[in-house]
Amino acid sequence: MLGLFIAMITVFVTYVTFIVAKYGILPSISESYYRLPEKYNFLFTLALWGFAFPAMIIGTPVTGLMFGACAGIMFVGAAAAFQQTLTKTVHYVGASMGMILSQVAIATTFGMWYLSLGCVVTALLLYLFRKQINYTHLWWIEIMCFVAIGVVYGMKIIF
Repeated sequence: MLGLFIAMITVFVTYVTFIVAKYGILPSISESYYRLPEKYNFLFTLALWGFAFPAMIIGTPVTGLMFGACAGIMFVGAAAAFQQTLTKTVHYVGASMGMILSQVAIATTFGMWYLSLGCVVTALLLYLFRKQINYTHLWWIEIMCFVAIGVVYGMKIIF
């Protein structure tokens, strides 16, 4: 499990660091799909699957909610072109599943309700102050959800 954890964190941190270095903070992580040159769009899918698949293996034996959350993240990667009518619904439903189910699992199954509560309160504050942060609130909410999964798994595996 430790190897899977290290892999998922490495993939996520590497992708986000690359995107921020190249394009800055974007309106959402999904926006990076459109910022990448077309021949490199697959990196978005690989990054999400590279995080979500190991996370699914780690979390599913503990709770089916994490299976659903990780499946949602993988759907986002599969339906990366969220500006197209055909993939838009799958992308948004997958993103919602990933964010909501992961926080429900963290609060209930993992017993870290305070972490999920902090995420929800922070998400609301980011939304309320979205103009002041140049409409990058969704980027930060997504990053926060990924980090929350990483923190919970890290505590589960390491401690």
